[in-house]
Amino acid sequence: MLNLWFANIAKFLFVLLLLSLGASSNLSSHPWGGLVIDEQGNIYFTFICPVNDDQNHYACIWKLDTQNNLVEVLKAQFSPSDLILNRNQYRDIYAAERTGQHPDYSNTLWKIESSNSNALISNERNQANFHIQTFAVVNNKDIYFSKGNKIYQRNSENRVDEILEDFSFERINLMTVAPDGKLYFMAGDDIYFYKDSKIEHIISDLKIDNPEALPFSGANIFFDMAIDNNENIYLAYYGNRQIIKINPSGKKEIILTSEEPWSPHGIDVFNGEVYVLESTIGSGKWWKFWEEDVGIVPRIRKISTDGKISTLYTFKN
Repeated sequence: MLNLWFANIAKFLFVLLLLSLGASSNLSSHPWGGLVIDEQGNIYFTFICPVNDDQNHYACIWKLDTQNNLVEVLKAQFSPSDLILNRNQYRDIYAAERTGQHPDYSNTLWKIESSNSNALISNERNQANFHIQTFAVVNNKDIYFSKGNKIYQRNSENRVDEILEDFSFERINLMTVAPDGKLYFMAGDDIYFYKDSKIEHIISDLKIDNPEALPFSGANIFFDMAIDNNENIYLAYYGNRQIIKINPSGKKEIILTSEEPWSPHGIDVFNGEVYVLESTIGSGKWWKFWEEDVGIVPRIRKISTDGKISTLYTFKN
């Protein structure tokens, strides 16, 4: 959200951790990546680590602190690998890691701490116990994850139950937690929220057919979602290079359009301001990460409460 699919389009491979969108030939089914902000205002985002001499590719999590220092926080255990970021309503940071090859994936859930990272679920190979398609953590105890069009809840005693069994969804592509603890999820291009065994449908038909700003064929996807204190929804629409804001009544507004060659694939809201992770599409070899010339590099921008857009970080070689 594998390696064979990307190899076939290697010249177009964008940055999200290089990796492997798996056994699926449909890119939209694996929205890996993301950007989250902790309680102190530090920004965490997913991006491939610099490629080793042996050409191995490790997914990494990076922290951009309040002084704009960039630090590697977590490196995947093996190559190839995927990492997806999320946070709970208290801004505790979690990362789900998938390593290995289909069908023998190993799944780990990390809690990202200031000094180190702790594995809450370690190298789980039984996908019925934990599966990394998308995930969310509520109240520091309930872990929600999806597999296909099903949603599962894993409690603090490691019991796993399917929820919303009576509903029929499209594939569950995104999950996030609102400040009030509601679980929001995107199934196909429909958005719902869930809390206390109740579900509500919010909006449908978000995806544009054949968008003009499509980065490359097959990339018409939503990569990340965030909710603010007023229940506004923010979507990183990679497929049309846009950030979309949806208010509680369902009204849509485009609040940022990324210029070529940038596209957004991570988003969070902090103190009313919107933070966006973007990356380029390199025109050279597919391993040219962190290279300014024809490479694939990250950028972080902020949309202030007055609508002003500023750049917080851009890679410079």
